Amino acid sequence: MSREMRIIWLHDRLSSNDPASMNEYTGKFGISSRQARRDFKYMRTNLGAPLKYSRTTKEYFYSETYRLPSLFEDSMKSQTKSENLVSSIFLKAINRKKAVKVVLRGGNEFFFSPACFDERQERFCGVQEDGELCFVRSDEVDKVKITSRRYIEEPMLWKKLFPRGAKFSEARFDFQKDFRVYHFFHFGDLVMFLASNEEARITGPEDVVEKLKEVAASLLKTLGA
Repeated sequence: MSREMRIIWLHDRLSSNDPASMNEYTGKFGISSRQARRDFKYMRTNLGAPLKYSRTTKEYFYSETYRLPSLFEDSMKSQTKSENLVSSIFLKAINRKKAVKVVLRGGNEFFFSPACFDERQERFCGVQEDGELCFVRSDEVDKVKITSRRYIEEPMLWKKLFPRGAKFSEARFDFQKDFRVYHFFHFGDLVMFLASNEEARITGPEDVVEKLKEVAASLLKTLGA
């Protein structure tokens, strides 16, 4: 989530006389305390917010009634509308299994096959044309459009909602000499994928293969085989 959106959240919270702690702020948005302090400094210096810190309660609060500058609020409305449009295009591309061309605000551009998203539908995961796993945030995108480029499928990620802090792994497969690499973040998804694709033979990595053997042995023991 962008700095502006974080500031809007904090402003609404503090305007309701509901102080917020550093841990709560960083935990909600998945940012570092260093990034949070930059947000607070921006509020005080650039927006003139009466943001104070209580050493007793270890919380941030407004020392007086405060309203965000109208230009900031207008800018935020425009940005929110833009980010919602980007997210809707990504979601449409996922549903239709279409690759998109992404142009980031820094100017970098690439083709991307989105597959899954976070609970806020702000962060999307998929692969670039070289097969590398990639994460794209809607607030970092300047332009995005659906293309006719080949969509690179990720069957264990497709239309999945990934939790914050999810760790993604890869698995290599041999489909009768058709070698592929797919990614997953729940080991159970890998097990189910193998169970429903009898022609797939997993070839690596070694740690994933060994864990699958452990799971198989545990199942056989449970079944009394």
